[in-house]
Amino acid sequence: MQVDTFAAYVRAELDHWGREFALHRDCDYLGHQSKNLLAVLIEHKGDMPGRAQGYKPLAIDVRAQAVEDIVGDIAKWNPIRACVLRGYYCGSGRRAVERREMAEQLIQRATGDATYRISRQKYFSELECGLALVMGYLQGQSRAA
Repeated sequence: MQVDTFAAYVRAELDHWGREFALHRDCDYLGHQSKNLLAVLIEHKGDMPGRAQGYKPLAIDVRAQAVEDIVGDIAKWNPIRACVLRGYYCGSGRRAVERREMAEQLIQRATGDATYRISRQKYFSELECGLALVMGYLQGQSRAA
């Protein structure tokens, strides 16, 4: 019996992407105050630091961004498949039903159809097809390198 290590690698990359782009982490970087004035003073031992110079963009892991770019390409011609991938991997930590509901909400936003429902069978079928597509993209990138 031969173990498919590349499929395990692709699933690990998707899991990493899901943790980095987790849907529940939106409030971490959407303008909510991360530190208040008292926390800054404590951190700098009572001295007020100088003014911040410039804008520091949100730091994104390169591995996760590569998978995000792949899912973005998939979304251009098949938004349902991309939404299912996002709902499943970026909704990790949730129950399976909640992941499917999240995928439905994303599909409804992407297609503009507020009544769209995805069956359990179609959900898992789209998930497997999406996994195969990501695997193909990553395999092509590894061969090109």
